[in-house]
Formats: sequence, C-alpha cells, structure tokens
Amino acid sequence: MPVERERQAWTPAIKVSVIIPCYNSDAFLSETVQSVLAQTLHDIEIILVDDGSVDGTRTVIERLIAETPERRMHFVCQINAGVAAARNRGISEAGGQYILPLDADDLIGPTMLEECADMLDADPQLSLVYTDRQDFGDIERVWTAGKYELQRLKYFNQIGYCSMFRKSMWEEVGGYRVNVSGFDDWDFWIASALRGFRGRHLPKPLLKHRRHKDSFMWRTLDVYECLHARIVLNNREAYSDAEVSDADNFISNGHVSPMLRASKFVFLARYYDGYKSKAAE
Repeated sequence: MPVERERQAWTPAIKVSVIIPCYNSDAFLSETVQSVLAQTLHDIEIILVDDGSVDGTRTVIERLIAETPERRMHFVCQINAGVAAARNRGISEAGGQYILPLDADDLIGPTMLEECADMLDADPQLSLVYTDRQDFGDIERVWTAGKYELQRLKYFNQIGYCSMFRKSMWEEVGGYRVNVSGFDDWDFWIASALRGFRGRHLPKPLLKHRRHKDSFMWRTLDVYECLHARIVLNNREAYSDAEVSDADNFISNGHVSPMLRASKFVFLARYYDGYKSKAAE
C-alpha cells in the first residue's frame, strides 16, 4: 500500500513547496530529495509527482517518505503526461506560498530556499527569483543568468527552470502550457512578464544541474524553431505582427523564417556566452 501523508496534518504554515516531477527517476531521486531535506529553511514541503514511471521510482518515493516521518513529504501519481503537466499537478496540490520546481536528477545548494524566499519576503512587488547554475557530471561549468527584462526573454531564456515564484503568479498565469515540451518554463516566464510580474536575479550558482553527454539541450536544437514558434503564438502580444505571422507560417507550412533562424542563432550564442569554464573561476 502506498505511503502518502496528508498535508492537513502539518503545522506550522508552509513557506515553500518544492515540486519534483519524476519519470523513471530511481537512479538519482534519493540524492535530489536529500538536497532538499538539507535546506537551512525548514518550513517547506516536498511534493513528488510520479508521471507514470515504469521503473523503481515509486518504490524509492515510498521509502523516502517512510524514512522521514518528521518531514512534510507526499506524492501524487498520474498517467504519463510530461513535465509541464506534472509540475502543474504538483503545484495545484501545493500548500506553500512560494513554489520551486526541481528536476528529479538535479540538486540545490543548502541555502537556496532560504535565500530566494528572503528576497520574495523583502519585496511584495517581486514574484520571481532565479539563480545561476552549476553544471556537474559529464560537463562541469557555471552558467550565469541574465538580467530580467521581457525584450531579452522573448528571444533567449536567461532564467533557469528551477526558480522560486509565488504560487499566486502561477494561478494568475494559468500554469505551464503543455504544447512547448522542453521549453515550458521559458514560455511560462514570458507569460508571467506579460502580466506585469517582476523577477530578480540572485547571482549565486545555487542550482546544481546534472549534465549528461546526451543532454536534452543537444537533442532540442533541431526542433528549436518549432518550439520558439509555439512560444510566439502562445504569447502573441509580446511579439510584432510580422513575428507572429512568421511563427504561424512555420507551424502551418514548416517554413523557417529569417526571424526564427536569427532567434536560434541568438539562443546558441547566448547559451555559450553564458558559460564560464570552471578553470576561469
């Protein structure tokens, strides 16, 4: 019988809900959860969303919950629907004022939740805090996030997926869209900015991102134009009429416009420029 704890039994109020979508994640999930349990901020909860795993993920989840009865941790299960849908499901269950999405093979530094939450607490007009990123594993690099501004964000996602935001922002925006698989966080940040939500950069590499040689980044380059075209169509008011027309033409006919191709080059250039080698630190 699955081990699942009800949120209603927990006090005091929850400051941050960490949402961890899991799909065939048994290899690294324990390490990921331990990085959350080691946080200096304690009024948190962990929501694990099993997105239709067929490996030992559920067994790992049940063991983690059973081993930490003193911590706020529970899980929900769903038929496989993708990361965006899993995040939405987890956030809909969340009791925290603030949300932090976290992939099931990544880690966060011990002060990340506290530092991000402190920034949000200090400025009621602020809705999003994002950090730099330390890549580890097959590739070890530091990626430095960019300044928060919509004009940049339209063409390059300088905000990491693992950023803290107010649950009220997610509610107003309507959650992550599921038609931009892999770039759903980018789409969400643009939609949030269009509604006037403000973000701020915390210049520390507090996200530890596990990199593999067959990283998702390299698999998506061939479909970047399609994904960005869908982002344009999802957020039409952010783009010019010509850009919307180009995106619509690409989705309908597969024609890669100069705008979309230029956007891809910007994406690649900024992706590489955002990295600093470990040796240069």
